[in-house]
Amino acid sequence: MLPFLIRRLAGLVFLLLILTMLVFGLSRALPGDVAAMYVGLKAKPEQIQKARLELGLDKPVHVQYLRYMGRLLKGDLGISLRTHRPVARDLKEKLPLSLEIVLLALLISIALGLPMGVVAAFKRDTWIDSAVNMIGSAAVSLPIFFLALLLQLVFFNWLGWFPLQGRISTMMEFRDPLPAVTRFGLIDALLAGDLEYMADMAWHMFLPVVSLASIPLGLVARLSRSSLLEVMQADYIMAARASGVGETVLFFRYGLRNALSPVLSIMGLSMALMLLNTFYVEQIFNYPGIGYWALASIFSLDYPVLVAITLVLGAIYVLSNTIIDVLRRWVDPRIK
Repeated sequence: MLPFLIRRLAGLVFLLLILTMLVFGLSRALPGDVAAMYVGLKAKPEQIQKARLELGLDKPVHVQYLRYMGRLLKGDLGISLRTHRPVARDLKEKLPLSLEIVLLALLISIALGLPMGVVAAFKRDTWIDSAVNMIGSAAVSLPIFFLALLLQLVFFNWLGWFPLQGRISTMMEFRDPLPAVTRFGLIDALLAGDLEYMADMAWHMFLPVVSLASIPLGLVARLSRSSLLEVMQADYIMAARASGVGETVLFFRYGLRNALSPVLSIMGLSMALMLLNTFYVEQIFNYPGIGYWALASIFSLDYPVLVAITLVLGAIYVLSNTIIDVLRRWVDPRIK
């Protein structure tokens, strides 16, 4: 396992380096004068030139990249062209909000999708199997923006069970803010012992989390079913069955662990899919996370913010896939 970990960590560093090069190169290829946007549309030519010198845009591209990497290693992601605030400060506030609903959606998709797939494989060709297949197909097929709007229509407009948008109720905003220990709202509320704040936050998160969890849940359910059925046709399973081992033991002791490797792979892809879908979900539910912030930056052509968001989300995707590869290697030692 140690050589495997060393190789994966070396590959992680290399991929992150390539990612910084690509993101930096694309940011320089975008149209528009960054210096002019930094000082404002009505700025004088001498002000634009001063901003260009301040931002280092007069230097060659390779010098700009080296300066960018030097600042990046210090945690400096630049200054927002729209707000003139440090991008790292805003990112520190926005990113945990999005990661919180993404991680909750991932946990829900695993907690529900995996048992659904296992039960469907165990009850193959029954009504349970058909129901799981139908639910999985519907979850994967529905566009995320349509599902989010449908959930608003049903659970807010018709039933009135959940709020339409926002992260917390208006009355809660006038209370003293929670201590930012982890910057994950539910965890910070739990640590502070404020169950009312925690319940209100969870009430607002429910519909966005369900929207994000729908596609990964369907993928996990369908893939775990098909993977289990394939494993159950393997020679060693047939030999164990011929030796008198019961089907329940075969499924849950011998088959399930070997069927988990493809499911773990789809979880890494699901993480990237949910990070992308936060752009839709946060806009529909007016949730103040990184997706909502990114869309505002796109409309204002705030390049430093867009570069930082692209870089951070790409790094999260690469890191999550590295973790998934390590988990697959631990679950299935046959993977080299």
